[in-house]
Amino acid sequence: MSLTSTESGEPTEVAFRPGSKVFSLNPKYKDGTRLRVSPLDQGDGNFNGVWLPNDVKVLVLEVENDFVLIQKDSGEKGWIRSRNLTHTGRVSGVTKGVPTNEVVTPDPEYVKGVKLYNIGIKEDPVAGQKMGKGVQHLISSQWISAMSEFVAAHFKQLQAFVAHAKRATALYPGYDYLYFTNTANQLFHRADAGGLCSSESLEDFLAATWLVMAAAEVDDFPYSRYTREQRAVQREEFYASYLSPRNGPGVCVIERDDACTLGKFAIPLARRDLLPPVAMERLGINNELSSLKYSDPEEPMRVGFKLSARIDSLKRHFEAVHRRMTDEDHITHLLWNFHAIYHVRVVFPEKNDLVNYTALEKGRTGALHRAAYNPTTSLDAINSGKVPASSVLKLDWNEGTIPPAPSVRSAIVSFVQAGDGAQLKWYPHLAGGAALRTALAEYCGVIAENIIVTNGSDDALILLCYSYLGYGQTALAPIPTYEHFCVNAVNSGASLIRANIGENPFAANPEVLCKAIEEHHPVVVYLVSPNNPTGVHWTPTVVKGLATRFSQVVFIVDEAYYEFGSIDPSTEKPYTCVQLAASLTNVVVTRTFSKAFCLASLRCGYLVAHPNVIETLRVGYNPKSVNQIAQVGALCALREFSSYYAPYVAATNKAREAFLTCMRSVGVEASNGGGGNFVCIRVPEGTNTQDLCAKLEQQAIFVRDINARFPGYIRITIGLDMSRVEAAIIEALGLKPTTPPSITTTTSSTTLF
Repeated sequence: MSLTSTESGEPTEVAFRPGSKVFSLNPKYKDGTRLRVSPLDQGDGNFNGVWLPNDVKVLVLEVENDFVLIQKDSGEKGWIRSRNLTHTGRVSGVTKGVPTNEVVTPDPEYVKGVKLYNIGIKEDPVAGQKMGKGVQHLISSQWISAMSEFVAAHFKQLQAFVAHAKRATALYPGYDYLYFTNTANQLFHRADAGGLCSSESLEDFLAATWLVMAAAEVDDFPYSRYTREQRAVQREEFYASYLSPRNGPGVCVIERDDACTLGKFAIPLARRDLLPPVAMERLGINNELSSLKYSDPEEPMRVGFKLSARIDSLKRHFEAVHRRMTDEDHITHLLWNFHAIYHVRVVFPEKNDLVNYTALEKGRTGALHRAAYNPTTSLDAINSGKVPASSVLKLDWNEGTIPPAPSVRSAIVSFVQAGDGAQLKWYPHLAGGAALRTALAEYCGVIAENIIVTNGSDDALILLCYSYLGYGQTALAPIPTYEHFCVNAVNSGASLIRANIGENPFAANPEVLCKAIEEHHPVVVYLVSPNNPTGVHWTPTVVKGLATRFSQVVFIVDEAYYEFGSIDPSTEKPYTCVQLAASLTNVVVTRTFSKAFCLASLRCGYLVAHPNVIETLRVGYNPKSVNQIAQVGALCALREFSSYYAPYVAATNKAREAFLTCMRSVGVEASNGGGGNFVCIRVPEGTNTQDLCAKLEQQAIFVRDINARFPGYIRITIGLDMSRVEAAIIEALGLKPTTPPSITTTTSSTTLF
């Protein structure tokens, strides 16, 4: 039942009838509702793992007391309280009253010439009319915001445009106008070729817009509001605003530490004050003339238009500009078209009928540009039989260095042998199985509706890349990073920005990352925490600040090495972003059983996200992808975490720090940013990574040469006893061992496993 009100104000019951369509609306939680197994209030144990976002139309199947059995379009069913359903869908939007007041001043230019506290309203140029001031409400706020953020993010490049134009114009008068207009036209054509679909094409479009605005500051169009002398002064003021700018965002480099505190008010840095003023003034006057000419001047911005129609107009005005025609203010017409096209592209993306020729070109040649992930492996050498298996130290892939827990091995064997292998002929439990999802939710401190189980975390990354990325879009990853993600991003058709975020790769630099995001406008930012290969953490505080500041960007946090991370003092557990992922729709966390749980060969991983994000990702998810042996092993491993794996993780972290101390004591540059079961070693001058890896391999020690993605470095997985590795490195590099020799493990550590 649901309640409405009669004319008398008394509530009346309106039945939810079987067969009717209703809308989900949980008044307590803004995102949605968990569905139940039965029409009973039995706590968490009664939820069936089906998530119902708010404002979704569903079918009523059955009604029992205060509960209603509903069915989603996907076929999923579940019971929900009637108070979380409504007969009418919500309509977005609010109406605000606009207060007005009249204040006057003593200046004769002001109304009545009387002042109150030095504030007043100026007289109109024509008595009783406000003409010549421009019409500002017809200028798109979306466009102004985008341009203001663009100027702050790209100030150095814009300053370079201005510096070149001024220097050349001092030698060749008129050079600046031709430079600005021709460069604008070229950047526009590049944006047009991309169909205004990609972040790159939109960046080109905004750059072209700014150049047209710059042309409005320096042109010789007979804009009679000012004398030639005044226009000359305005030109110099424009140059000075960029060449001798006031200190502020984009000009000063200062760490941004306000994002988390500001919350929803944290926005990208902006410089509205640097938008060329004469251009803005002329745009306002153009809108004023439009309001006189057209009965409904707001219509193009309110209902949109096919972009191709305005592109035609824009190209015609560019042609008039190049011909130096002065029959109209073609520069201002250009600016209005740029501004209107951007507004409609953002507000009415369905109106974009432009052809993305760049994507078509990439599509035709995609097979030539697709990347392959071709890592090296030591397994062939290990399995060749040339080296006794007992002497092998496989430290190249960051797998666990101990066998899985005995109970895990027993569970796998029992499953395979059950019924003489009868279960092997059946498909696995779908989506990883309810038991594993529930156990993972408990392990992560979230609900089962936050979890998708995948065939290793690599499959989770593939799912995310193909869900969020495509031709014309951009992904950004601080380097060095996990290369398999980079391959997935490129193969989705997206562009990949490898962002160098500071001189010290073993420390996070959020502010430099923010500048890279503001510059490149990625759809996805990929963060590994602890990072492979540097061990750097992206803490939940930092990620929350990023996700709040850039709410349109999806932040993928790869926590493959979560268990080996540094301890968060606030939780006394390793740093993690799973709680952010459960509550924010633009943070997703991926994890694996291949590292701390020592189950790399089974290929089992998972991702954590907001339930509404999970619903979206399921469109591209293969629920049969996680085999049953992996499900059995993973579920059993979770049960053994505290007793078996946690001591192993603690011992590994202790061994990592001891190994770093030993290497540094003999002059080896060994580094780690604080997490992960690995260490990076920089090869000293006089040798190279390939030679060092070969010398270690001769002693049956297999490590990873990462010179291609992290020049000069090798990466070594940390085991519980690193004494052989220490001695081998010291010998290979011709160093003298410390006395007494470093011990990176203890008897108690090794006997645990």
